[in-house]
Amino acid sequence: MITFSRRYLLVTLAWLVTRGWVVILYGFPAAAQEQFSWWGTEWGVVGDVNYYRDSLGGLAQDGVAGTLVEYPVPALLLLWIPYAAIGLLDLGGEAYIVAVLAMAALTDLLFMVLLIRNRRGKHPRFGISGAEALWLVAVPALGATAYARFDLFPGIMVGLAVLYAVTRPKVAAAFAAFATGAKYWPILVIPALAANRATRRGVILTVAGTGIALAGLSLVLGGWDRLWTPLNYQSERGLQIESVFATPAMYAWGHGGPESGYAIDYTEWKAYDISGPRVEALLLAATVASVVAGALVIVWWVLAWRRLSRGERTEETIVWLVLATVAAFLVTNKVLSPQYMLWLLPAASAGLVLLRGRARRQLGIWSVVLVVVTLLTHEIFPRMYGYMLTFDDIGSPWITEVLAWRNGLLVLLFLYAAWRTTRLLAVLPERGRPATEGQGRQTLATSP
Repeated sequence: MITFSRRYLLVTLAWLVTRGWVVILYGFPAAAQEQFSWWGTEWGVVGDVNYYRDSLGGLAQDGVAGTLVEYPVPALLLLWIPYAAIGLLDLGGEAYIVAVLAMAALTDLLFMVLLIRNRRGKHPRFGISGAEALWLVAVPALGATAYARFDLFPGIMVGLAVLYAVTRPKVAAAFAAFATGAKYWPILVIPALAANRATRRGVILTVAGTGIALAGLSLVLGGWDRLWTPLNYQSERGLQIESVFATPAMYAWGHGGPESGYAIDYTEWKAYDISGPRVEALLLAATVASVVAGALVIVWWVLAWRRLSRGERTEETIVWLVLATVAAFLVTNKVLSPQYMLWLLPAASAGLVLLRGRARRQLGIWSVVLVVVTLLTHEIFPRMYGYMLTFDDIGSPWITEVLAWRNGLLVLLFLYAAWRTTRLLAVLPERGRPATEGQGRQTLATSP
């Protein structure tokens, strides 16, 4: 347990202030909406929370098989917990919004506490480590979206998987398995956690056991088809306006309006997609890029499984492999919602706990750019999102340029993470052919 002292006073106050600001942006208390009207609360982001509540209201009629089909069953159950609680307490429907906010804040707080508990080395000079500073600014950088989207929960579980990847690999595996059960995309981090030969067996058994239990629960509650509805839902979507490959079309629309030939429509997938003359080509390009990135990720996994063992570079390799893999999925996906920043921010925060020296400085610079990307994301949604939907001579050109900068920086983050991962895997010796002591030191010394 953490013994509270003056050493933790600054980080405690910083968390309370930053999260208080997020609550104000969320729209609570009501008086704050007038007091901070110059900034503008972001009440519109709770549309998803209302959608969760309304969908859960039909659970008895539609059953698990027909409720929130874009989410896996464990995610549905997690969203149902606050719904059931307000039902037992006989509270009104608006109480669900507050309950989700409270659940998100508690999850956020737990992650901060675990970052503090896993501090390494001396106490930070100013009372806040780099990892804690990143997480303190990450949530308000995204704004109310951070608390109003489900992605906070699997994102933090992935962060905890990275945090315990070496010290408690089975715990890390359990977090990754639960995160995968909740959103599916975290399956991308599991091969990195299992790369270390010394702990691979325990990781695989933990993931398999947890995964079987979650899949069994889904089968019992929703049936076989319910396992695949989230995947089918995503595969049928069009080119979402915030995605990397939509950038050229959005830029043309933002600077040409309806005369550009592009149109933006709200689709059955509860998102805004762009259509127009070159959208099919952009979708094809996204598909090709996904295949290429997938092949690259598989090569990384194979190299990591063949070469990674307990040693000086294990933690750094796992951190960058996770970040590069997830970033590859983000930049090649035809969908890029604002909450997807929560796929990277917790993992980066955990990485800053694990790394030391030059390795931590490199990740720190990368994380600063990630915060800039998150701030730009916040500016796009929800602050200026209207200009992305309805053409305006002044607002639309500006916000589509912001989108281009955001997506360009995100691609650069992926390229750097890919480069770091490749370099780290390249200096590791082949299995069965360990470097000599002198060679090992020379390799580590000359690697960037």
